[in-house]
Amino acid sequence: MDFHNLSLNLYDKWQKAQDALEASQLLERFFDKVQAYYCEAFLDDELTWNETVYGEEELQDFKDDAIKAGFTFTVQLVDED
Repeated sequence: MDFHNLSLNLYDKWQKAQDALEASQLLERFFDKVQAYYCEAFLDDELTWNETVYGEEELQDFKDDAIKAGFTFTVQLVDED
């Protein structure tokens, strides 16, 4: 009987943890997709550097680095498909 009660108690604790996760919407934020951007940097109209960056912060870092180095650049959204 102890095993049965232990199992029920563990299930109750697990269910409370699941309910807390759902209430905090933590899982939804975890699975939010980050936008990807394909970036190209040019020096004297010659492609010098390209990379895929993820999220607004990395995109801004790419832009800042390109401007500091004197590059022109293009940015394209990467489709999810």
